[in-house]
Amino acid sequence: MIKKLQNIGNSRGIILEKSLLKLLRVEQDDQVEIVPQEDGLLIKKIDVKSAYKRISEKHRRSLDKLGE
Repeated sequence: MIKKLQNIGNSRGIILEKSLLKLLRVEQDDQVEIVPQEDGLLIKKIDVKSAYKRISEKHRRSLDKLGE
């Protein structure tokens, strides 16, 4: 898929079609992570609930101590 950069205010952006958003499983106002790679960019959906669960399990003792 080839896209052109478009002016969006004082920035430049790329418009993603609904079909591509559906493949990424993202909707309006979802957060995505853009990761620079050697040959381009990787766009990943951020699953906030999973990230919270993973972090809270990994750092449970530290978080419990902070809560005391």
